[in-house]
Amino acid sequence: MAACDNNPFLVLKARLVVATFFAIFIGWLMVLGTLGALELLPLEGDDPILAPILYSLIFLGLCGSILLAARRSGLPLNLAALLGSWPRRLAWVQLLWLVAGVFLFSLGAFQVSYLGLSIVAPGLVEATLRQSLLLSADQATDPSLYNGLMLFSVLVVAPITEEFIFRGVLLHRWGMKWGVRPAIVLTSVLFGVLHSNLIGLFVFGVVMSLLYLSTRSLLVPMAAHAINNAIASGIDVLSNQPTANTIDTLAEFRASWWLGVLCLLVSAPWVLRYVVYHWPKHRALLPYFANQGCRRHPE
Repeated sequence: MAACDNNPFLVLKARLVVATFFAIFIGWLMVLGTLGALELLPLEGDDPILAPILYSLIFLGLCGSILLAARRSGLPLNLAALLGSWPRRLAWVQLLWLVAGVFLFSLGAFQVSYLGLSIVAPGLVEATLRQSLLLSADQATDPSLYNGLMLFSVLVVAPITEEFIFRGVLLHRWGMKWGVRPAIVLTSVLFGVLHSNLIGLFVFGVVMSLLYLSTRSLLVPMAAHAINNAIASGIDVLSNQPTANTIDTLAEFRASWWLGVLCLLVSAPWVLRYVVYHWPKHRALLPYFANQGCRRHPE
């Protein structure tokens, strides 16, 4: 079978990805629950250390299951074609500026959208604001282990697995079905919904998709995703100070509405300029097939 005739995205359907995700999620919960009931698990069931472990197991397992499903179908996924090669002349300065712009936009979108949400659901916003990526000594039995596992999952596992799933698999699947433009929008909406910041992470997903399409290398959005998460982690560490009480936290958040507006005003022009400039044609060749030298999508 010629390389261009091998189309694994005919079998890697979105509903298969979703079903596999829930199967792995429920499976690991049952395993951990059983081990806990038999007192074979060296951790309590509510220990925060389980969160980054469970996340990594689920998303790494999902990526492995996708590769296995494609292989069993007789249409194995060509990882070299999906990942592409690292661009020889990648403009790092422009990439860093783009990531910074997208991060500011996401921050501003979160601030503005959650400001409105705080009026109708203050409890939800309060709970979100009090969440922290890293834990202090009085919040966990082994904060060093937790923080190390969390940083590993955020800086390594998340960029690799999420880009593989959203931009690598779903973008190609929906791109084959409906065209590249609808695929960018749909995968980005799903990405935003799952990250509880619909507008900000929708734009993030769009930019990551365009980075992949323009460079034909999934390694570039993976690196950009890791840099974005590193910035967020750094800010979380710097701002990880105990607050006096929940009311003060929410009041301060509402009083800083201008910060979200400022972030949007500063970042929106250059993010929008990048999106408009790199927006693909409807039937643009997807990276997986372009990296194999195909001239068109296989039917």
